[in-house]
Amino acid sequence: MDELTANISFDRFADMPEFYGSGAAKFRLAMVKERADFLDLFEGARHVDAVTYAETPELMVTMLTEYDIDSLDVLIGNADDYADRVNEVSTARSLVELRQDGRLTVRLKNQKTVHSKIYRIVMPDDTVKLVHGSANLSRNSWEYHTNQISVITTDVDTQLDEQFKQFIDEYREGYSDQTLLDGLVEALEDADTPEERDNRIEYWVGAGDLEVSDTAALNQDAVEDLKSVADHVTAVVDDPEGADETVAFVEEPENADRTVVEPEDSADDEDSERDSEDTESPDVGLVESDHETDLTETLDRPRVRAPDQQIRMGTSKVDRDTADEFGTSLRDRGATVEDHSIAAPLSAYNNQVKESTTIPTMSVLPDAEQLVIGDDDEMILVATDDPTPDVLNHCLETIEDYIETVENHGHTQSETAVMGQMYEAFLYGFWAPFANQYAEALSSPSRTLDNVLQHLYIEGKSDAGKDKLTEYILRLISDNTVISGVDADDVGVKEIRGIRQWDTSFPYAIIDAEKEKIQRWSPIRNYWSDWTPTSVDQPCLIFTTNDALPKSEFRNRMKILSMDVSFPSNPEDPGFREAQDDLAEVLERQNPIFSYVARRMLTEQPWEDGTGTIEDVRRIVREFYEEAGRKQPEYFPADEPAEKTYDTGRINWQRDIQGGRVSFEPEPGAITAEFDRDGYEVHDYAKRLPKRFMAEKSASSVYIGAPEEFAEWAGYTVDELLTGAAETGMNNKEEEDAEESADSNDESGGFLSRLLG
Repeated sequence: MDELTANISFDRFADMPEFYGSGAAKFRLAMVKERADFLDLFEGARHVDAVTYAETPELMVTMLTEYDIDSLDVLIGNADDYADRVNEVSTARSLVELRQDGRLTVRLKNQKTVHSKIYRIVMPDDTVKLVHGSANLSRNSWEYHTNQISVITTDVDTQLDEQFKQFIDEYREGYSDQTLLDGLVEALEDADTPEERDNRIEYWVGAGDLEVSDTAALNQDAVEDLKSVADHVTAVVDDPEGADETVAFVEEPENADRTVVEPEDSADDEDSERDSEDTESPDVGLVESDHETDLTETLDRPRVRAPDQQIRMGTSKVDRDTADEFGTSLRDRGATVEDHSIAAPLSAYNNQVKESTTIPTMSVLPDAEQLVIGDDDEMILVATDDPTPDVLNHCLETIEDYIETVENHGHTQSETAVMGQMYEAFLYGFWAPFANQYAEALSSPSRTLDNVLQHLYIEGKSDAGKDKLTEYILRLISDNTVISGVDADDVGVKEIRGIRQWDTSFPYAIIDAEKEKIQRWSPIRNYWSDWTPTSVDQPCLIFTTNDALPKSEFRNRMKILSMDVSFPSNPEDPGFREAQDDLAEVLERQNPIFSYVARRMLTEQPWEDGTGTIEDVRRIVREFYEEAGRKQPEYFPADEPAEKTYDTGRINWQRDIQGGRVSFEPEPGAITAEFDRDGYEVHDYAKRLPKRFMAEKSASSVYIGAPEEFAEWAGYTVDELLTGAAETGMNNKEEEDAEESADSNDESGGFLSRLLG
């Protein structure tokens, strides 16, 4: 800490408003370059008052323990979600203990950001350090900034000290009306046992067993009623005697208890057509197909409406505040709130879920072989019959036409790789609703579910089409009731935790998520760790991002797909209108493929084997190609994940090796790759190497501790890499083939012989 120190008598400044009191005070200016130096100012303090920026609540615990501060009262001026930054149960326990001991008060801002940085540090000898400047308690500030502070040391209760206290009180009164832990402390006071106390702390952090979470318990009750409605499905059958119930079709359906929407082809005349597009039986619309068969007949996906169906949630065993908040929201939608329960129309509950999570309810019912999506008062069911070859051909053709917009309109050096990874994204989307079934089958003390049930991370530039791809997948698995993901600006730790309590398996897609934000969403790291068979269903997470890969602890929990492609994105770009028209034509086609994937999944229940995940959907789609008599496209990832077949990290390394942008130097038992690239680019290359290569990045080079394995992965030998032979773009085998080709073409004037003269 670089300092300028002086003794100043404030008598001569008595007429200046910025100085108060009489007597000598010490004043110094300091340039502070390290946060540790700044925190040294607080060590051993009897009490600290502060208005400042702060990033992590853990720092509050550190200051009060490691720096031997008796008590701390701080207003956090920058954070809207400070409570959500408590990521560890141990930190929450420490914060509670410090608050209950009267040692810690963390005030949360209630309006605009408070940019001031003021500290009043009372020492045991009744002197006080009054600190003002740019230094704050946020880690970000110290990584990128050098800070300036002024420190005035005087006695407690001098006029100067009183003025500092008045400023701090003014901030507290005007910019804060709540403190961190308010609700948690009240809940802990009502806890009857130490176990219940621990549970409430865990729920507050988001690490507790969801089976007894108050919000989860209410949703669990609601979904049980939803399942009972779905179990009691009425279908149009040829044999009424074999049905569970008989429904008479009446001339005034509005007077019926329930309405069964028939397939469109069963209508006798035009009067039976539905009043709105939402109630029509789906039509695959084979506008440009070679098949002339009317496929509508094979798409008998009944939709059951239950406008008067009520769902009931018991509230006697949940926190009263949670129940009141839940009931108040539903009351506005027609619910009845009683002493021990909430009764709400099905449509009200479904709308409540959508408003709270931005995704619909979705329940997988293996016993009933149904998958139900809540959409107002409507539940959309899976296909009731196997698809015909014509239907499958149409469905697969539509997906291929979407993917092949890369070939027709995209700009990329890795065309097949991009299309393969796009297809892999579809497979993930079709699998995601069944993740909770796999969680139950795969859960065991020896297995980490977070490494098995991976989230989906789609990276690419802003014009790579990754957001549109994600939205199309959401449309396919929701029968067009969900047409967009969630804007990353509307997501924080609170939202990531919250969706685990709403008992839905519909994937939660976050659009344009910055890498730094994802890394702050700590619940992602242990998203499945507390899942049990009695937990509520929780959705898989899908991220699209313009950024490179996140930290390793997040990468290990993600299926990472790369869209290294650029589409025309502005009207003035060549081919923009053609690309938009082709894409719109594909999106307008009905494609019920997910209803058939869901049917196959529910009838076979492959998760019971406890061995696969997305591989099971891969097999099903592979079977669809066989049943349709359709040839699999070259890019279809038929045998292994596309990110393995088309490893974009390997492709980039090979491209730089062949292009001479990287050279290799020998090390004892290792090699070092020297790049002709900026350091941040090299960092991305290092992150894309498998861990078994023991790679470490330094400046513009990458140390590789397993050279033989790396060389094999890259498609060369170590000698070829060290001698620069790899830069020709051919390994030894390729050179031999080229020589043979040259020999065979010499007499006929082949290309290589002509090239060599």
